[in-house]
Amino acid sequence: MRRDRPTAVPARSLRFRVTATVVAVMVVTLLVAGIVVDLVLSAALERDQQSRLTERAQRVDQLVVQQVPADEMVALLDGQGVRAVRVAAGGAVLQGVPQPPTPPGGGPPGPAGRPPGPRPVHAGQALIVTKTLPDGTAIVLSADPGEVDAVVYRLRGVMVGVGVVGVVGSALLLFSGVTAALRPLDGMTRVARAITTGDRGQRLRPANTGTEIGRTAAAFDEMLDALDAAQGRSDEAARRERGAAEEARRSEATTRRFLSDAAHELRTPLAGMQTLAETLVRDSDEDREVREELAIALVRETSRASALVSDMLDLARIEGGQELDREEVDLARLAREQVDHVRLVSPALDLQIETDGPVVAAIDAQKVRRVLVNLLDNARRHVGADGVISVGVSADRDVGDGGEPRGRIVVHNDGEVIAEEDRDRVFDRLVRLDEARAGDAGGAGLGLSIARALVRAHGGDLVYRAVPGGSDFVVTLPLATSGAAAAGPVAHR
Repeated sequence: MRRDRPTAVPARSLRFRVTATVVAVMVVTLLVAGIVVDLVLSAALERDQQSRLTERAQRVDQLVVQQVPADEMVALLDGQGVRAVRVAAGGAVLQGVPQPPTPPGGGPPGPAGRPPGPRPVHAGQALIVTKTLPDGTAIVLSADPGEVDAVVYRLRGVMVGVGVVGVVGSALLLFSGVTAALRPLDGMTRVARAITTGDRGQRLRPANTGTEIGRTAAAFDEMLDALDAAQGRSDEAARRERGAAEEARRSEATTRRFLSDAAHELRTPLAGMQTLAETLVRDSDEDREVREELAIALVRETSRASALVSDMLDLARIEGGQELDREEVDLARLAREQVDHVRLVSPALDLQIETDGPVVAAIDAQKVRRVLVNLLDNARRHVGADGVISVGVSADRDVGDGGEPRGRIVVHNDGEVIAEEDRDRVFDRLVRLDEARAGDAGGAGLGLSIARALVRAHGGDLVYRAVPGGSDFVVTLPLATSGAAAAGPVAHR
């Protein structure tokens, strides 16, 4: 059996419901107050009339004692809402104007009735007191019921008019006040919708936080700040995780490439060693001169493999945080010593050096000497025919964070410029940009990697720079705290 869904009733706004509830309470309160006032006032007016009638009845007794003529009593008693009438024993009116006929159940008796005593009746019925005089006539005192009714009707009209005006005015003022008080809620709605669309920087910022709505708005802002902070921490954690994962992938890829390249580099000398050893064993009857040549070749391949393994181990130690034996060393003197050594082993090279006076740095001299060896060996291999290799040493006080003074060593060769896409890759492990270069002539591709690692271990850096006429490898190292003395340029050839 299908059930019909109940018809949805449109929801009223909070300000409408608050206003309607308060107005309803006001209307009920005014109705109850009006009824109570009406009843109390009617009872009070009737008591006042009864009191006046009682007072006039007592005055009749006083006039009788004073022997005031009966025909004069009516004039003395009539007035102030009380009407006096003198009637005969049979009910005929002798003096005064009687009250108009009253509704059934009230009023003076007919001619055949007996005069009633004082008694209170409801509004709309006459209040009557009858006093018998010595001459057999009677004085009938009555209060006009219309007096009470007129006062009550006027009061009701005033109360209804004031109530209607008060309710309407209060409803308008209340609606305006509730609208102003609930305005922060409208702001919350706007902010919530703005946040839903992606504008998470919106805030309420209430001017008054002493009210309930103000405190709610302030708490709303605090909640949004906390959510933003939590989201920021979550985003930062996610970024760190992504960065760590990416770094791990790069490290794994680098390690795999390094192991692959190392295995490739070692395969050639190991294969040569194996071949030479097998030849020596197999052809042991060869003459002595041939065996010596084979032995020399075997030693050369062994040295090459040993050097490659030593370089890889050194690079691992450096990157793992090898301790440095620092001392204050003059970079200019260290560079001159190494240039002089290269001149001895390669006298055909055109090798120049220019220093800017003593440049003292706190370094491990052996490690920096190895950097110079690698850079000069790299320059020797790439210099052009009849080319020039130059070494410059200077103090650069504008290099480094906060203007930290640094020493600079520039090794220049006039060979071919490295392609822009390879200028940073040239410092990677086991990289030889000229793949046609033989391994024994071009090295294993670890020299520049070791040089950069050693320089960075000192807190400096090694970079490549293409310049007109060749290439520069620039080494920067922190100077010693004592600074560097400048004694003018000194050129050595």
